[in-house]
Amino acid sequence: MIKTEYQRFLETLVTSDVSDDVRKIANLVQVHLQILIPLSTAHGQRIKKTVDLAKENWDSICSNIQRTKEHEAVRTFPLSQIESLTVGPFRGFKKQTHFDLASKLVLIYGPNGTGKSSFCEALEYALLGNVTEAESKRFRNQDDYFKNAHTRDFIPPLLTGMQKEETNIPITENESLYRFCFIEKNRIDNFSRIAAQVPAKQTELISTLFGLDTFTEFVRNFTDSMDKYIDLEGEKAKELSKKEQVLAGCKQHLEKAPEELLLLDEEEKALANEFRCNCTFSQMVLELNGSNGNNGLIAQIETELEKHIGTKKNLTFSELKILKQSLETNILDLAAEQQNLAKVSQQVSYKQLYEAIIQVKENNSGRCPACQTPLSQVTINPFNYADTELKKLQHLGELQELIKEKGNSINKTLTKLSTIIDTCCLKVSDNNVLSAFKIGEGTSVTIDWWDSLHLQLTDGFTPWQYVEARVKDIENTDKEIDKVMELRTEKQNDLKRLRKCAEKIVKLQTRRDSITQTIKNSNEEIENFKIENALLIEEVATEKDVIARNQSIANAYTIFVQMINTYNNNLPAQLVKDLGETIVLLYNAFNRQDAEYEKLAVVKLPLQQNQQLKISFKNEPTSFFDALHILSEGHIRCIGLAILAAKNIKEDCPFLIFDDPINAIDDDHRESIRKTIFEDKYFEDKQIILACHGEEFFKDIQNLLPAEKVRQSKALAFLPKNGDLNICVDSNCAPRNYVVASRAHFEKNEIRDSLDKSRKALESFAKQKIWCYVNKYGDGNLSIKMRSATAPIELRNLTEQLKNKIAKGDFSDQNKDVVLHPIESLLGINGDSREWRYLNKGTHEEADRAEFDRQTVNEIVTALEQLDAAFP
Repeated sequence: MIKTEYQRFLETLVTSDVSDDVRKIANLVQVHLQILIPLSTAHGQRIKKTVDLAKENWDSICSNIQRTKEHEAVRTFPLSQIESLTVGPFRGFKKQTHFDLASKLVLIYGPNGTGKSSFCEALEYALLGNVTEAESKRFRNQDDYFKNAHTRDFIPPLLTGMQKEETNIPITENESLYRFCFIEKNRIDNFSRIAAQVPAKQTELISTLFGLDTFTEFVRNFTDSMDKYIDLEGEKAKELSKKEQVLAGCKQHLEKAPEELLLLDEEEKALANEFRCNCTFSQMVLELNGSNGNNGLIAQIETELEKHIGTKKNLTFSELKILKQSLETNILDLAAEQQNLAKVSQQVSYKQLYEAIIQVKENNSGRCPACQTPLSQVTINPFNYADTELKKLQHLGELQELIKEKGNSINKTLTKLSTIIDTCCLKVSDNNVLSAFKIGEGTSVTIDWWDSLHLQLTDGFTPWQYVEARVKDIENTDKEIDKVMELRTEKQNDLKRLRKCAEKIVKLQTRRDSITQTIKNSNEEIENFKIENALLIEEVATEKDVIARNQSIANAYTIFVQMINTYNNNLPAQLVKDLGETIVLLYNAFNRQDAEYEKLAVVKLPLQQNQQLKISFKNEPTSFFDALHILSEGHIRCIGLAILAAKNIKEDCPFLIFDDPINAIDDDHRESIRKTIFEDKYFEDKQIILACHGEEFFKDIQNLLPAEKVRQSKALAFLPKNGDLNICVDSNCAPRNYVVASRAHFEKNEIRDSLDKSRKALESFAKQKIWCYVNKYGDGNLSIKMRSATAPIELRNLTEQLKNKIAKGDFSDQNKDVVLHPIESLLGINGDSREWRYLNKGTHEEADRAEFDRQTVNEIVTALEQLDAAFP
């Protein structure tokens, strides 16, 4: 199975877009398959062996996938049925044994250990070229498994078959064609066991059922990668690499240097553009720092900023005009106020008198301050009178205060004007007309001084005109200083910007120098290393071809393992593709006795990791359940059998070989399974070869079939060896079908035995077929009298009641006569005859029994044959 399934995997590589190296690995595994199959992942057994084989054979292994004839051939079945098998020595067959299998139905019975499995394995080997059991038992050389234990010899079995043109030809093994012709008990057993395991294992259900568990195990024993087991670096390369660790820093510097220089170029370019659009870095450095004794911009601006500029006097002609207007106005106002004050000078004297009286009041308030007359004797109280008069003269105080304020204001303005004149005399001290008008220390400015400024000098100008002219000059000079200061601020800002730019230039230049020096040092170290390790470097170069080949092998192996795992994971889905409906039909047929709500609507098989076997029932087709959680083990086995049978139908296999699978199913399902196989239409065109170890099952199958079909079938009985070392086979075993056996005994004049089989045949017909027939077309409710609670049903009584039901006019089957006439023939025989008494109660041993009437027994057997024909 592993070999053939692996060949099918190889077929996928023919059309796959994979490298020749992957195909070489696949061919390598195929050539050495028998060596690799027993090896597992334990201690790296398989991967180590694979590495050794690859190293030894890589240059000679072919990259073309060789297709086998059976894969190249068109997938059609050349046979309609198997005709004969010649086997031996083989397994339990010590000597050559011939089997005639020329029938659509071959039934094989034998207890355990009589050789049925050897027979089925001979069929499997002849059809498939291998035996699954041999692989599961880990026989490295399968020929050892096939050898007879006593002869130590093995001859491949010979199988002949019938072509559709009805000519016999030898059958050539073709695993691809015939692998789905087999249904084995062990596979169904394994299916039910795995079903009880964890969900992760349930994806193996399908593979196990189709006998692919050995292939799955074979695939799983491929380690994902051979990187740990094959030299991908080289010993010399490792040695060199270890030594080169001292150069890691140098190499890292050299690797980073281009990127760092590129980044530095970008930063220099950005700085130059920041300095001036479209300016280069070298131009910027030259302009800022200068060269050949020529100062750069920074030095030039620094020199300009060191030049002295004058001090502003902060005099303006407009302020001078305002000062002049203020003085003239205040002097005029002062003169007017003083004139007003002069007009009321007498009142001023009285005001001073009254103020003096008020001041005296504090010290002498009881007498008149002038005459010392007690105030109680004076006509007018001088203090009250003085207070009243002062209130009347209050405006005089306000006028005096105003004159005082005006005087102070004029003095301040004149002082300020004196300061202006001092300023006007600062730079022009010689022959300066205004020098004569400077106010010296200890001298106060006066209005007369102000008036002297407006007196005409000898040159025709007044001092004031000189003041105005000089202030204008100072104002203009201040404006010039302002302009110089503004320009100076701009230059200071420019200088600050240029100095920052110069700092950045220094940093960039320092970085470039550092990178350049690092590159130089690194290259020198690397060159020195090459000189010191020249021989080792040469050896590494020589080793590269081997490493390149090893890398090709390792890469191809990794892809190969991925592909074979993918192929294996997809196998379950491929095997059960489009089988869902057929599986449900077969499962429901196997469980036909179940209630309708217990029958399935949909089956979802686990095809991927962690998927479950899901089912839904007919009453709830859209609700899915975990089959392993709610189904019994017997029902699980039915699903396994249904899958295998559905695949046989889907592949249109010409025959179906059962290796004791029905006995893997519990008793409750066996009858329904027999009916599905032999009564339903699913397998009617196939040759069925069925082996079982249960005689009752063997008997039940034959009695389920019409007598004529049993006569046309082949029945083989494998017998206990009884001292013979060879497998004993009875090719003419007695039929278990009661009708056939009854006629055979009658023809041998074994009347008593014939009547015995007739009774069992009639009982089987009455209970299993006629009663069901009556239920279908009429009233199946019977009233049966029994002699006691433990007494069996009297067969004649049961038969008569069934006849009466069929004979009624309202019985719906138009063709009832084919059933009614044979029953009437049976009941026409006297019920008190010894023949009917024996049919009723069985043929027990009695001494001196009268002889049975041969003609009567013949009538019974004939009627039973007619009944058998009525229920094909």
